[in-house]
Amino acid sequence: MPLLIDRSNNNGADDYAVAHKAGVTHGSFKATDGVVMADGKMFVDATYTDRMARAQKSGIICGAYHFAQHGDPVAEADHFLSVIGTPSAGHLRPCLDLEEGQSAAWADAFVRHIQAKLGYLPILYGSTSQIPAVRAGSTAARACPWWRAEYGPNDGTRHPLQGGDQGASVHQYTSVAHITGIEGDTDASVFLASPVAMLVPATRPKWRRPDGVTVHWVGGDGKPRSGDFRGLGWFQFRHPRAWWRGTVTSKPTAKKKP
Repeated sequence: MPLLIDRSNNNGADDYAVAHKAGVTHGSFKATDGVVMADGKMFVDATYTDRMARAQKSGIICGAYHFAQHGDPVAEADHFLSVIGTPSAGHLRPCLDLEEGQSAAWADAFVRHIQAKLGYLPILYGSTSQIPAVRAGSTAARACPWWRAEYGPNDGTRHPLQGGDQGASVHQYTSVAHITGIEGDTDASVFLASPVAMLVPATRPKWRRPDGVTVHWVGGDGKPRSGDFRGLGWFQFRHPRAWWRGTVTSKPTAKKKP
């Protein structure tokens, strides 16, 4: 079963190669925090880059998370993106970690800004006690994959979720898991559905229909001809196998007269 952990500067150094062999398949690492430091800048986790590099090298599918505060949500989102850059397809989506009672409006502004910049919504992390109200108040937040934190007695084992999964994609079931290669206690999560929904989607190149094409061909009389065509219907009909996205050269076989 795929196993997801999350780590930050509050945790030990870890050996991700050993952890991967022990069953850890995915890892989310703290990149930023909305708290403003003494220098007037928002927090950046100094362990983030090293953790990501070592975990990826070990075969773990990685991503980053931002611990939200109560500042300007767009400014916090931009700070997050300035550190993580553009995540590669197949990695974990960036994650918004809500633990400080932020409103649905705050979360909505953050996730929509991420979507505008990256083309997809982030993961939304938070507890059963907070996130349902956020999702109810924001269609964008409701569309984010929900990484749901609910521990029950928090004894290191998984317990049934209250009221079923409620649309969650992942269940963080404990903060005191012991995993070989991971230093000390750790959060541990299992996927409730396919992990694909949590991953950065593959991007498809955008194709713009050309305003027109220049077609070169050899007529039935053997003479070269050309023409500029705004519409593509005639060209596709006459040259169904020609490459027509842009300036085109084709030599269709002339039909013989009966």
